[in-house]
Amino acid sequence: MPKHDVKDFVDVLYVQTLTKRFAATLGFSSRECGELAIVVSELSSNILKYGPPGSIELDAITDAEGSGIQLTAHDHGPPFKNFELAVRDGWDDAGPIDPLSIFRRKGMGGGLGAVTRLTHRLAVVPADQGKSIVAVRYLKR
Repeated sequence: MPKHDVKDFVDVLYVQTLTKRFAATLGFSSRECGELAIVVSELSSNILKYGPPGSIELDAITDAEGSGIQLTAHDHGPPFKNFELAVRDGWDDAGPIDPLSIFRRKGMGGGLGAVTRLTHRLAVVPADQGKSIVAVRYLKR
């Protein structure tokens, strides 16, 4: 499936809708489609916060684990200092988030944690310009 540019908040809403529709065609339940919309919302809003411009790519996959959907977020932001820390709720890639900075940073550090909980696999792939975050959710595992 083609890449969808993420340059503005309206693009976040657009890729949410595309993801729900595409996931439904792959056989995901209504609840699962909603969860995947949360995943793509978190990934695309992170593009706007940390690495604009960027894009989201949706792909159907079948591998040794099963069939499902792969959501890939490409951005032009800096690499993660520590990806394992960044997926922890209330943390960023450098450690715990100061509660006084939550409003300024436009988030409390739960986005990648939610992506981790709502998908089966999550990885970051460095790129020449920025990085890609790849999330996979299977129909049945």
